[in-house]
Amino acid sequence: MHCSRHTLFLAFIVLTSVTAAAVAGTVPAPISVTDIPPSNAAELHAHSRAEMTFRQAAQRADAAMKKARAEGGQWREVADLLMQSSVASRSGDFQAATRMANQARLMAEESYDAVIAARKAAAERAAAAKKAAEERAAAAAKAAAEKRAASAAVPTK
Repeated sequence: MHCSRHTLFLAFIVLTSVTAAAVAGTVPAPISVTDIPPSNAAELHAHSRAEMTFRQAAQRADAAMKKARAEGGQWREVADLLMQSSVASRSGDFQAATRMANQARLMAEESYDAVIAARKAAAERAAAAKKAAEERAAAAAKAAAEKRAASAAVPTK
């Protein structure tokens, strides 16, 4: 792993502030971009932007998963993929985490669409079956009426 002097400097600042806070029994103030050397500020900003992008992707994936679950269409792979993206984000690999969260969102949306399509197809099949049954009943009633009319028209001796 390649560590620049600025990264080591930042780690030293964080470590000393946490240690001093632990000794004093206080919580250290959060480190802002102004506390970081200029060459490392851009790296931190890019990192926080990647983290924010991941968080947004994870929230969209979670919302899509809840929507699919509400309709009974959650796929187990979606939750697994979200879990893997969370692990990747904790390790700092926000690009991979974002990619997995986006993939989980797409899978959740596909599962929702599959459930809706299956329901629509089932409704169409039920409507077609009902129509066919009504047509058969109408044809049977017509045949029975024609048979009665034919038997009434036959002269009896």
